[in-house]
Amino acid sequence: MRRTEVPRAEPRGGRGAWWRTTAFRITLLHLVLTLLGTLALSAVAWWATTGFALRQLAQEVERDSGVLLQAARLGGPASAALSIEARIAADRSGTQYFLLAGPEGQRLAGNLARAPRAPGWERLSLSGAGVQAELLALGTALPGGGFLVVGRDVAPVRQLEGFLLAAAGWVGGAALLLGLLGGGLVGRGVTRRAAAMEAALARVEAGEIGHRLPLRAGGDEFDRLAGRINATLDRVHALMATLRQVTDDIAHDLRTPLTRLRQRLEAALRSAEGDAAWRAATEAAVADCEHLLDIFAALLRIAQVESGARRAGFAPFDLSAVAEAVAEVHLPAAEARGQVLEARIAPGIVAQGDRDLVTQAVSNVVDNAVKHGRPGGRIVVELQPGPAGGAVLTVSDDGPGIPAGERQAVLQRFHRLDAARATPGTGLGLALVAAVAELHGMALSLGDNAPGLVVRLDIPGAPPGPPGKDGKAA
Repeated sequence: MRRTEVPRAEPRGGRGAWWRTTAFRITLLHLVLTLLGTLALSAVAWWATTGFALRQLAQEVERDSGVLLQAARLGGPASAALSIEARIAADRSGTQYFLLAGPEGQRLAGNLARAPRAPGWERLSLSGAGVQAELLALGTALPGGGFLVVGRDVAPVRQLEGFLLAAAGWVGGAALLLGLLGGGLVGRGVTRRAAAMEAALARVEAGEIGHRLPLRAGGDEFDRLAGRINATLDRVHALMATLRQVTDDIAHDLRTPLTRLRQRLEAALRSAEGDAAWRAATEAAVADCEHLLDIFAALLRIAQVESGARRAGFAPFDLSAVAEAVAEVHLPAAEARGQVLEARIAPGIVAQGDRDLVTQAVSNVVDNAVKHGRPGGRIVVELQPGPAGGAVLTVSDDGPGIPAGERQAVLQRFHRLDAARATPGTGLGLALVAAVAELHGMALSLGDNAPGLVVRLDIPGAPPGPPGKDGKAA
């Protein structure tokens, strides 16, 4: 069944996916920035600390190499060899490595078995005999053809790197937690402010036109935005009040002369017993006055419903009794057109709202089905419990129906189909139904009954508690 639904606001408690919220995005952005900052600081600390340690190690190698070269120049290879053995004996850490080679490459002193004879800095790897080390070595050619290699184990630097890695892990974890906490706090604040603004706007939408968004003393961007929205609401409220006052004044001012005109026409009608033409003209004028008065009454009622003023008097009432009464009232009109009006009303269904307005809305729907349904056709008024609580009211006929492209338009004021202009009516019946449905949070839809029209009202359930006398709250 193709359906056209009246636009409705999102449910008050509805929320989108949490990962689409501004709070989540703020938290994620805060976390990413915190992690990037932590990584940048860790990288700078890594580069500065390990670089400094390697430079210190290189300076020690250069200093020892310079001392040994001085010894070789002053006392020859023998003096350099004695100095090397003394340094090896004094090395408690086991990180100092030396090699003094003769002109033929033979080892004269040191704890390195062999080493490259190319001068300059090199990285050497030692393995074997339980020793596994990486050396930072400096090779230097000696006068007379010898070669000197001085090296240091870089294990302390590697230990420092491991410590920095562990520290970076702890710092990164702490930054992650702090980022989540900070982002969560910031996001929570944003969410609470947005929720407060949304709740205030929902109250305005629900009919509390005078309610305004909360303002704090901080004067941040949310307060400035709330101030702008409040100013806009004040302006809209003033315009609505002015428009409503003008409309009411026009309606009331015109109803009085129209009523007097009707009374005078009725008096003229009573005095025109002998003149058939005059009587017919007077009766037509009286009917026109009645039609105009009906229009003004309907407009005033729709304006009252749309203002939300009737919401304060909402109470539980017997919806089943209302539907049965409406069907019974319209039964004679249906029989006059040869129609069969069937009522399928589930007993004991209770709704929350204004009983009189709901009765008027249901009556308008049934009256519309009787007037525009097929003569000799069938009309079904059905009220059943809803699948998720509440109730579902449908009124269906087998008449010409309403084209799909017109179903939304007929819910507007004064809109009538071309085929319906020959029948009495104001074009306000379904507009009143739409206003009552919006006021009560009902979902109104018009669909194809194949043939005919089916009008459906999804009615929210009432809070626990039985209705009182006459279906009103006890």
